[in-house]
Amino acid sequence: MATNHDIRAWLERQVAEGEIAKAILERLDQAPAPTPLPPGQLSPHFSLAEMTYSATAISQGIPNNPSTEQVAQLKSLCTLTLEGIRTLCGDNPVNVSSGFRSQQLNAAIGGASNSAHMYGCAADFTIAGYGSPYDICMLLQKHLSPLRIDQLIYEAMSSVWVHVGIAIPPNTQPRYQILTINSRGTFNGLQGP
Repeated sequence: MATNHDIRAWLERQVAEGEIAKAILERLDQAPAPTPLPPGQLSPHFSLAEMTYSATAISQGIPNNPSTEQVAQLKSLCTLTLEGIRTLCGDNPVNVSSGFRSQQLNAAIGGASNSAHMYGCAADFTIAGYGSPYDICMLLQKHLSPLRIDQLIYEAMSSVWVHVGIAIPPNTQPRYQILTINSRGTFNGLQGP
């Protein structure tokens, strides 16, 4: 599990690569001494309950309980990536529609067989206070490295959202992949609405 010292050291290495790291470092410098997170909180703005919530799991009685390792990955995803995205998007709340998915839940919703969601390494979300999912992707594509984004996907099907994933262990190096998935297929890069 990453400590504040680990996070600070990583962010200091990233400062040269983007303003988001600078903004997060400034927040760390201005913040009072860290207090332990309440039980069930993965980071200041993201809880284990919201990162594991699934209406499908509830309605179909599918267990969606992450292992200790998967919770550690969710914490990493929330602490650096999602908190960084929230900061970059003007501190507007991030509405997570899908976080962790058990293998059974992932199959039930038709997720990819190798989905990062099953490892606690991905989230689908919108940020209504910032703009459209496409607007969010346009912003995030400039900050893949400091946010440690392995995959940024603009998903524009019957609903539209942003998918971000971090590298799935044992991999630690993000691919910085940008994709669009829509009714016509899957494409490299961002394809406008």
